[in-house]
Amino acid sequence: MPALSFTQLRHRLVLDAQGITVGHLLDLVVLALGVKPPVTKFSLRRPDREEWLLPWDLVAALPLEPPAPIRLRSALANLAPAPLRPDEMRLAKNVLDKKVVDTARKKVVRVNDIELEEHEGRLQVTGVEGGLRGLLRHLKSERLAERLAALVGAELPREVVAWEVLDTLETELTRAKRQAVYTKLAKLHPADIADIMEELNPSERAAILAALDEPTAAEAITEAEPEVQASMVQMMEPEKAADILEEMEPDEAADILSDLPEAKAEELLESMEPEEAHEVEELLEHEEDTAGGLMTTEHVAFAPNLTVAEAVQRIRDEAKEAETIYYLYVTDPQERLLGVLSLRELILADPGRRLEHIMHAEVVSVRPETGLREVAELQTKYNLLALPVVSGEGEMLGIITVDDVLNLILPMIWKKRAVKRFI
Repeated sequence: MPALSFTQLRHRLVLDAQGITVGHLLDLVVLALGVKPPVTKFSLRRPDREEWLLPWDLVAALPLEPPAPIRLRSALANLAPAPLRPDEMRLAKNVLDKKVVDTARKKVVRVNDIELEEHEGRLQVTGVEGGLRGLLRHLKSERLAERLAALVGAELPREVVAWEVLDTLETELTRAKRQAVYTKLAKLHPADIADIMEELNPSERAAILAALDEPTAAEAITEAEPEVQASMVQMMEPEKAADILEEMEPDEAADILSDLPEAKAEELLESMEPEEAHEVEELLEHEEDTAGGLMTTEHVAFAPNLTVAEAVQRIRDEAKEAETIYYLYVTDPQERLLGVLSLRELILADPGRRLEHIMHAEVVSVRPETGLREVAELQTKYNLLALPVVSGEGEMLGIITVDDVLNLILPMIWKKRAVKRFI
């Protein structure tokens, strides 16, 4: 059991220096900064039902065991309510019974109690507690549950999250200071952020996505389950959603828009930059489970007369715009596919040789209407990390990466997020 917890202090009687009743403690206020935020104020309910906010420095004695009262160092007549500062946060209002993100264990926790400790005469927050034990303490049933557990030889484990590794979900305070929200969450891998967001309701997801920068939000959405992706985008402001869609690969943005109502998809396309919107619209013309629906239009293609050294420099300049550079595709001025070579072959080749002399002219490719099954079979048969998609005239339209295919053909029970639903 923690040395001191918020639920042990809540509703305690508060007496002034002369032993006169001032009220009952309602909430604690902390300066929401640092590893262990200090308690700066407390609120109490007066006998006349009026609420006062007082400086914590007024507290003279804080007995650990309830129901001993909290004693102040000043007389009731000398007490003056203090205002709430912009950088202060109420624990009961903004943390207790709310969801927080445990960034160490990468999960969402509901706060049933808040851990406190006294340090050098100051009270500070050390963490929050979820789980059954914290809930029972919150409901004033912890002692009874401990006795019952002891009778059957069981234990009531504690689920504690250190304050330094948690991110609170959006509150009135953080909404006004959005740049300070989810700083720990944003450092996680996008797949972990996606897992966390899937545990939240739509409005909570939208709040997180609105606070994250566009590249991070885009990566997190693409890692989420398909049925969740569309709801994430739909809950956001159109301008923010459009910015995030522009950060995605065109095929990923097209997949999400295809799951939205037509009117919403059109609204977002109109909010996107014309060039990005046009690429996505082209992909939306294809069926989802075909090569055209799976492909991305962003790939590396060079002219046949380019030298190896020139191609390497072009890759350095253009790599950030391509989804993958496993292979380099060689095309003519009409963008018809002529050949292919791997990045390894390019690096090992003589810098002065032309691409047309080292490329493989026999290229395995598919048409836009090719089905998912055939695409998967070709990638498996030839061990391809990417497969080009060409038109009937041989024009290169895009590539299908192996991860896009795996996301669709792997049995759902093999996928991590699907497994979690059965645990």
